Parts: sequence; C-alpha cells; structure tokens
Amino acid sequence: MSNKHIAFIVKYFPTVSETFIVNQINGLLDAGYTVQLYAYVQLENTLIHDSLKKHHLLENVNYFIKPPASKVHRFVLFIKWLFKHFYSIKWPVLFKTLNCFKYGKKAYTLSLFFEAQWFLVPYKWELIHAHFGMNGNRVAQLKAIGVLPKSVKLINTFHGYDLSPDMLPLYAEQYSDLFREADAFTVNTPYLEQLLKQVNAHNKPSYILPVGLDTSYFKKEQEKVNTAYFDVVFCGRLIPFKGPDLAIKIIKQLVESGCNTVRLHLIGAGPMNEQLHKDVLSYKLEAHVLFYGKLSQEAIKLRFQESDVFILPGRYDLQTGRAETQGLVVQEAQAMSLPVIVSDVGGIKYGVVPNKSGFVIAENDIDGFVSALVQLILNPNKKAEFGENGRNFVVKNYDNKVLTDALLSIYNTIT
Repeated sequence: MSNKHIAFIVKYFPTVSETFIVNQINGLLDAGYTVQLYAYVQLENTLIHDSLKKHHLLENVNYFIKPPASKVHRFVLFIKWLFKHFYSIKWPVLFKTLNCFKYGKKAYTLSLFFEAQWFLVPYKWELIHAHFGMNGNRVAQLKAIGVLPKSVKLINTFHGYDLSPDMLPLYAEQYSDLFREADAFTVNTPYLEQLLKQVNAHNKPSYILPVGLDTSYFKKEQEKVNTAYFDVVFCGRLIPFKGPDLAIKIIKQLVESGCNTVRLHLIGAGPMNEQLHKDVLSYKLEAHVLFYGKLSQEAIKLRFQESDVFILPGRYDLQTGRAETQGLVVQEAQAMSLPVIVSDVGGIKYGVVPNKSGFVIAENDIDGFVSALVQLILNPNKKAEFGENGRNFVVKNYDNKVLTDALLSIYNTIT
C-alpha cells in the first residue's frame, strides 16, 4: 500500500465495548501509518483504557457537528464554518451539497452539507475504513453522489449487530449504497461471513479478519493467590444471547452436586441484571455468585488472573436469531492462560481449539458445561495444559501485530 494515510469512521468514541477499534488503530500507527479518526457521537466515558493513551487518540478525534433542529441556528453554524475554513474549502464539492435542483430538501436545509462536513476540506487519505454497516453506508451514500471521488477506496467491517439474521431481508435496501460503493468487507468469523454472503448483492470481496488483542498486555503476571475456591468467570453484556442466566444455573448444579468451593464471578451490566440477582437469591447462591458490573480492561485482566476457568454459555436469541459472532473476551481469557468453555453457537467456536484449549458444548446443555468444569476441577494438570495451549493459540492467531499485518495485506489488495 503506497498511501500511508487512512481514515477510520466510527459511530461512538470513546467506548469501553469497542476497544478492538482502538487496538486496530494503534497497530496501524505502530506500523508507521497515519490514521485520522472520525466519530459521529462523542461519549463521556469514565472508564478510559490505557490503549487510548498510547497514541493520544482522545486528543485527535474529529467529531461530527450535528445540525441543530432550528433552521436559523443551522444557518448560523454554517456561516461560522464557512469563515473558519474559507481558505481551505473544497468549493466544487461544497456547491454540490448545496445543489437544491438536484438534492432538494437535503440541500436547502443544509442536511447534505452537515453530512459531508468531513470531506469538504483537504485530506491526505485515499482509503476509508468504516466500522459497522450503518456507518459505512453513510460514507457510501456520499461516494455515490460524488462528494467522495471514486478514487477513494472504502472498506467496511461488519461486527454482528449490523448483520442481524432477522434483518437480512431488509439489508439489501438499507445497505444498497454500501454494497455498491464499497471495495471490500471484513468480518470476524466464518459465521458472520455466511450472513454477509446472503445480502452482498454485488459480490464484493470479503475477508475474515478476527478482532485482535495485545497479548503482551493480556498475560498472566502471577499465579492465582486465593486457591481455596475454584473460580469460574463470565464476562459480557448481561443479555439473553450471552447466557449469563445459564452460567448461574451451571453453578447451581455444581453446588448441588457437592462442589461447595466453586464460585462464579459475573462481570458485565445489562437488562438482565435485576433478574440475575433474583435468580441468585432464589437458588440460595449468594455465597457462590459475585456481581461486578461493568469493569475497565485493567480490572477485567486482574479478575481473570484470579480465576480458574472462563465460560460463555451463549445461545441464539429467540426473537432475532442473533448469536455471538466472535466473542473477543474468549481470546482475552485464553491469552491469560485460562481454559475456556463455550457453547457451539454463532462464531464463538472458531476462537477455541476444542479439547486443546477448552471445550465446545452444545447450546443450552447445562449438563455438558457441568461435566467439562468437573473435568478441570478434578484434573489440575489438564487445566494447566489447556491454559498453556490457549495462550499459544491466541498469540499465534489473534495478536494485534499478526492481525495488523493481515489488515495491511487486505488494504494492499484493494488499493
């Protein structure tokens, strides 16, 4: 790739749940590329990961100026923008966004101007990498009308909720500009690639590129201190398809079978939180289930270091058909030398080496999860072996540096 300038387009920034984007940007910056970050919405976030500080990303974000509801305020803001950028404006492109004869209301209400604001001043990049389909489609719409020249390459990464199985019939229209104007797509697992193929009408190339992590950061630094308990950890948003309620039922069955020293550490927040607390009280598991809420990356790492096994008993959502598409936390746990036990749904299974770094169990099979846990409880050597295998697997296949090289290879293919 001759051009070393890349634009990244995201919806929210910064966000705790999307550290994979920061990791990807940091990897490109480390490789000598210049990355300009654009975000449609600025979030106030009290949990700031160390990865954000590495290249001072928070200080170098271009945030979208949302058009005011008032037409007067909108016009005033437009005039101020003109004066601020007067000598650097790409005037032919600006005039295109103001063409009332061609674009009607979008032009005379300045909606098209605000949508195109990032592309009306000079830029060096010739490749745009958008994350999530809805963001890539916004860029593709501007490319379709000529605000962005055809020479600017567009690659879009789908992550999962932007390709929900129940919405597939609607995506052909909803993402029509994206499927026509994008040069390539990336997805994190073969599972998500199969969903994309069902709607990618123009058959643009797609590449499997898992979400990565820094394995030098996610690394066990000391042995577990409290060995009086066998500690099982779940980490994820508390929603049905991630299965936190199943995790509690698995612990319930273990305790009822006589494993009184087992504990479940539930990390995460979400709409199931209240019900999960009620379940714990109902099952009389207060001494065996601990809730942590949402934690920073640093705190999650420490919790993993004090755990024995990671579980993710995900399932398919009954309403939408959604499932976990990759589950980066599964790789984070393995990088910390934790054996993992996951369900055979969606794309989770592609991030585990079955019977080598963990176990893959059938959906909703509580007995299967219990049996797998008992094997690791009774066989510390197997637990240690699985942990070592998982660490090696993730370093080889999911480290940020490995995946940065893979991403650059994709860039080189389309530019």
